[in-house]
Order: sequence, then structure tokens, then C-alpha cells
Amino acid sequence: MDSFKGDGSSFDANWRTTEEAGYLHWTRGSPQNQIQLAFRNHWLTFPQLIGRDTPGRVLEVGCGRGSLSAYFADAGWDCTLLDLSPKAIELAQKAFDANGLRASFDVGDCLKLPYEDGSFDVVFSIGLLEHFEEITPVISEQARILAPGGLFIGYVVPSMPENVQKDYEWINDIIKALVPAQVDGMQKVEVFRSDTMSPRYLEAMAEVGLEDNRAIGTYPLPMISHSTAFPFSLMAPAAETALVAHFEKMLKERAAGAPMGNPWLCEEGFGQAFLVWGRRPA
Repeated sequence: MDSFKGDGSSFDANWRTTEEAGYLHWTRGSPQNQIQLAFRNHWLTFPQLIGRDTPGRVLEVGCGRGSLSAYFADAGWDCTLLDLSPKAIELAQKAFDANGLRASFDVGDCLKLPYEDGSFDVVFSIGLLEHFEEITPVISEQARILAPGGLFIGYVVPSMPENVQKDYEWINDIIKALVPAQVDGMQKVEVFRSDTMSPRYLEAMAEVGLEDNRAIGTYPLPMISHSTAFPFSLMAPAAETALVAHFEKMLKERAAGAPMGNPWLCEEGFGQAFLVWGRRPA
């Protein structure tokens, strides 16, 4: 993978050695922690972009544990999950089986997807594209396997030191000082993360023939954790419950003037991530 900074074995090693790798951030009930809250809001946002009333065929590329795909599967979509890491696929399949969710699972390379042209109505990724310097080949493969009129969605988490997180790092510093380290002994393999923002992604999407291409910021909340290296490491249940209540209040206050009437969306550069999406011509 010449265009990839940090080979696939690095991701596989992280899936094998970090405790957080075992979490499925999906729930049918009310979110019990901040990461479940995040994925619930990702899921509430995606149908706004997809714009169809009936489930179809969906592929998550670089699926990891498959938290967002779990929502698609639970809603009746014909789901396929693909990851380069065999361990990630193993974890995802176990989590789906444990929750009675149905999907297909494949180990494969996003630069050479093992699917025929036009195989899916929606192809998406969460936290994948920012790990590539050359993004056009990755997006091109996802566009190739879209059915006519199908939707490509990229949820991109670039390096953004000046986003919403910067005003809350002092809280994380206090928590880290007060809470005994729960991640000692874990070694997270460093991987490349781009600081490229949406204009380059939109350019690449146009290059591969996608149309009606758009971008917007998302996830306008901080991540609060005792671990800066493992920001998805959950705090004590009571702390997470209190944080979810506070974050839900923040989102409610944002709703009135939010883009697309969705408080999970925001100005690009403010949130933790941004979304890009576009359609294959019908």
C-alpha cells in the first residue's frame, strides 16, 4: 500500500492489544456513555444524507468493530463489513452475533475492494480516509462499487488541534491526575493521520465522477477521558451517565440554529470530524 502511512499490520496490532477494541458502541436503548451517544448521533445523521425510505445494500469500509453498521443492520439493511485487519473482523462478527445482528464480514483491502461494480447502494467509512496521503484511489474504489444513484459517505477525523477539544483539555488533565491509570501496559502503534480538510476530498470525489458533492463539520462535543492516548476509554459508569446528560443538554441548546436542523452538525474545523458525501450518477 504505497500511499498508506502506517501499514495494515499497525492497525491489526492495535485491534489485538487495546481494551477499547472490544467495545461495540451500539445500543437499542438510551446511550449509557459518551461514545454510544456519538454513534447514536452518527446514525441519526446518516439517513438525512442517504435520503431513501427503504433499506438497501450497504458496505462499511475499514469497519473496525462495526458500531455504525450495527445500526444499519438493526434497521434492516443488507450489511457488509470489510476491514484489512482479521482481528477487527473477528471482533465485529462476535459482537454482531452476541446482539443478534446479521451481516456479511470480509477481510480485504480498501484499495482493491473484492466486490463487483455497482454492488452497493451506500458505501461509507468512519475514520478511514484520513490515514491516506493519496485519497483519490481510495475514494475511486468506493465509487466504483456504488450502484447508479448510490451514495458515498466519508466520515473523516483529521488532525485538528484547534477544534472543540482545545477548550476542554484542562478537564482531561484533571481527570487523568485523579483517576488511576487504567491503560498502563497498553502500547498503541502510531499511524499516519492527515490534517487535510474537505476541499481536497471534494476535489477527489469530483475526479472519480461523483456528483452533488458536499461537506460539513460534525461531532461538536469534546471527548472527556482519563486517557489522551485512548480517548474512547470509558470512565466509571456514573461519570459517563452524568456526561451523557450534560452533552444531551448541549445538543438540545444547539438544535435551533444547527445546519440541516441537526445539532450533530457544525462548522467544519470546530467539531471532532467532518463529513463528505456524494452520489454516483444515476
